[in-house]
Amino acid sequence: MSDERRDDEIIGRALSRAIETIDVNQTPYERSRIATAPARRSVFGLWQMATAAAAIVLAVAIGSWLTRPTELGPVAGSPTPTIAPATQPGATQTPAPSGATVSTRVFFVRDLLPPVSAIVPSGGAHIAADRVVERITAAHAAPPSSVPAGAVNPLGVVPLRADGTSISAKINGDTAEVEFDPSGGWGVHGAAQVQALVQQLVYVITEEPGIRKARITEKGKASAVIDGLIVDRPLSREDVTDYSFRAAVGKANGITWGGDDSLPHVGARLAGYDIQDGTRATLFLEGRDSNGQKADLPSFTAWLEQGDDTTPIGAKYTLYVEFQWNGGGNSNGAADVRIFDQTPLRAVTTNGNNVFRIELDDARPWRVSYISNSNIAIEIGGNPLATSDRIAVSAPKAGDRVSGQVRVVGSARVFEANVVWRLKDASGKAVANGHFLTNLGTSAVWGQFDQRLAIPATVHGNVTLELYEASAKDGSEQGLVQIPLSVP
Repeated sequence: MSDERRDDEIIGRALSRAIETIDVNQTPYERSRIATAPARRSVFGLWQMATAAAAIVLAVAIGSWLTRPTELGPVAGSPTPTIAPATQPGATQTPAPSGATVSTRVFFVRDLLPPVSAIVPSGGAHIAADRVVERITAAHAAPPSSVPAGAVNPLGVVPLRADGTSISAKINGDTAEVEFDPSGGWGVHGAAQVQALVQQLVYVITEEPGIRKARITEKGKASAVIDGLIVDRPLSREDVTDYSFRAAVGKANGITWGGDDSLPHVGARLAGYDIQDGTRATLFLEGRDSNGQKADLPSFTAWLEQGDDTTPIGAKYTLYVEFQWNGGGNSNGAADVRIFDQTPLRAVTTNGNNVFRIELDDARPWRVSYISNSNIAIEIGGNPLATSDRIAVSAPKAGDRVSGQVRVVGSARVFEANVVWRLKDASGKAVANGHFLTNLGTSAVWGQFDQRLAIPATVHGNVTLELYEASAKDGSEQGLVQIPLSVP
């Protein structure tokens, strides 16, 4: 097959996903939490206490069709995003000719943040089980220069043999069963290091297309014991994230929003985006009428599904956003694919008007927040310390130094738009408190806030900023987030 024919096939497969017709199902908004209490000391208990074969890239460069200039930029009235590159070098899922250098996507871990991916050299195996072993070996041997800033490589200290013979893998449905024979132990010690290693292994192993769970065992055993921690069942990426809850999957667990359906031929466009250090991604959607002018958005439905990661775009999950089309027939938009190739956002496909598919690494929390009648923000992830099922803070960041006042930016889905806050000193004593309103009250769509909170002049040292919703029933704290800060 010529390169041209292969390019056409890849483009066709990617675009076919963007232009499918999706039926809207009006359903209530729901979320779920992880609440699993293990009977013994296993990896799941540790997380409670601690609070595609290669990277997503098309098999060939699609050329100017994907890299043409765009008008993307910040949406007026929204928090100013830092615009990130749309593409970065990646790996191909097509086996390379003998002797050619190939690469693959692996993950590295960070303290109390989701793992972040990077591209490293690999061997280009043809068989899935062999690719899993190669990916682990590639992460183990990754040079320090390939580890993203702020991340660490726990696999690098595991005493594995360089030829890969201390690892074997087999595929069982959507689970990769990986057996280790680490010489002289695992090389990690303490809860934090063990958690980091298991988290990295799960993300690296499940990067294989079609694999959603990793079963980690030691040679001749049905489980693994890593510095006293028992890993005794298959783990998904969502089992090992630091988020207090996972996003619910399925249309019945999505959200609906009643926009303005009175105007015909109003669609939406991707007006800007913001990707922050592999932790959070925000897409800004803006309403446009048939003349290309800004218009109020129509009603929409948004929900999360498992993705088909065996396709060229190849993400584990897809977040759908479908707007009501009030124009008769189909929207006849120009199908498009925008490759981001970053953590957690792999790509966005769209039919150009009313259907968006947001391709993601994992089922981390997501939300839709209100900017104006013509603008919304699709927010994915965030710092786990600052993200709950009803409040998400993008600034300040954990560890920031603040003085005099602190600017608090984020979104919330709380009763009557009321967010309660307090500042605690190192002893846990509340030294300041108050409340403020978001720009949208009780709704499936979240409201946004941008507030400046005063810090008493007598407060110094380590402090914790807490935000929560006070229950309308009994005043109890709901959706608490806690952000550690320091005051000079």
